[in-house]
Amino acid sequence: MSNRSVPLRWDPYHLHHEKGVDEFWEGHLGTKNRDVLFICGRGFDVRAVDACQRIRGAGGNGRRDLVILHFDDGLPESDERAQMTAANETLFAELFSDGDITRRPIKLGVSGQRSATSRSTGAAIGTAELFSKYDDVVVDISAMPRMIAMSTIAKLIRLLDDLETNESKRVNLHVTTAESPEADRNHSGGSLSDTVTTVVGFSGRLNSEVSEHIPRVWFPILGEGQEARLTLIREELRPDEICPVIPFPSREPRRGDEIVASYRQILFDSFQVEPRNILYACEFNPFEAYKQIFLAIDRYRDALSGLGGCKAFVSPLSSKLLSVGALLACYDHAMSAGSSDTLAVGIPYVETSTYGSPNQTESEEREVYSMWIRGEWEH
Repeated sequence: MSNRSVPLRWDPYHLHHEKGVDEFWEGHLGTKNRDVLFICGRGFDVRAVDACQRIRGAGGNGRRDLVILHFDDGLPESDERAQMTAANETLFAELFSDGDITRRPIKLGVSGQRSATSRSTGAAIGTAELFSKYDDVVVDISAMPRMIAMSTIAKLIRLLDDLETNESKRVNLHVTTAESPEADRNHSGGSLSDTVTTVVGFSGRLNSEVSEHIPRVWFPILGEGQEARLTLIREELRPDEICPVIPFPSREPRRGDEIVASYRQILFDSFQVEPRNILYACEFNPFEAYKQIFLAIDRYRDALSGLGGCKAFVSPLSSKLLSVGALLACYDHAMSAGSSDTLAVGIPYVETSTYGSPNQTESEEREVYSMWIRGEWEH
């Protein structure tokens, strides 16, 4: 058991789902005038505007502004993707016709440029000055590539924490997403980068010669069809221990078993994973997943303290909800004080290089989630 005495930052937590999203935002925006900034991704995903529509429908008074993160991989878009993206931009323009809309460019990384996307995202987010005039910042990750979503959330938590510490200005941070397993499956296709990248600030000191001797523990969070990413990341990390994280409980009761079965050869034959190392994280509660991953890392840190600690790496290869949970676990470990044991935390990932044809439709069922990450509830 861990002897960690520092409390988990996101325990208790604030998570709202579907009807609860409407109820929370109606109450939150109805308490007083609130100036709200939304940060969304420019993309073709059919879920791009779902969360914004729900929150704008909750009413309330105050400014409602939008920042669109405009990511560019330097490749031409297909006609279908361009049309779907343009349709989303039209909806954003209608939703925020009463506020300011700004676009911030992000250059997606290319082969051989480690953390380029994350650095470009951080530059696009900018400094705390942009956010100090708002009461709430809402980051909707529904249409954001994984690396942009995680980099945006991590940068904003740090910026807003510093803003409160240095200027006593408290700004609420919320993360929203529209989850749809069917839409995610229909996103498949395209090709992967050949470079393992990390979120800025979460390299895990992978290439540090000074800490080369410290054991490496890898927690890949598994979703369907991630064999290529798993192989690339494992070759880069060369972990001493692998602890696969399986989504369970899940909306589909047998999903966890089916994922384990689909990876049986690569996990147990190629990677030599011990079955007792498999962890389970709730598919639809990112804060419960955060707790499971955080505590698992903590146990390894304590168990390996005699060897100088460990390096922990978490690869989010499943839903965006689970990706948020993984990021929070890594952030809490990286930023919390109170431990004398060495612990470096990394978030390695392999980005999509080119996208296949978007096969999503408006009829696909999706569910909106809202997570209150920092702000008033912490005090």
